[in-house]
Amino acid sequence: MIMGFVNMDKWNALPKIYKAILEQAGHYANTWMIAKYDTLNPAALRRLLAGGTKLHGFSPPIMEACFKAAKELHGEIAATNASFKKVYDSMTDYTNNGYQWFQVAELSYDSFMVRHSR
Repeated sequence: MIMGFVNMDKWNALPKIYKAILEQAGHYANTWMIAKYDTLNPAALRRLLAGGTKLHGFSPPIMEACFKAAKELHGEIAATNASFKKVYDSMTDYTNNGYQWFQVAELSYDSFMVRHSR
């Protein structure tokens, strides 16, 4: 996971214990950030709604237009930036493969829970 995000010459020069410490610190920071995000956002949304905020989902045509524009922009950037292309291609492969699983494992459960929480 470290490759591509740090100077590999400096990374390779580190003792194994320092590499392990940095990897664990990264895992901890990621876990902490996700937990904080998941904990604080529901309360923030409740405050917004209590203050009169109205929530509206984007229509399918808007979502399609945004998706198309993003894909075009990402393609343009990837054509001139090898580092971006490497990360973008990896991310795209990961998400394309993951959506099949999430559709079965997460989407149906989340939809069920939303219906039953009202």
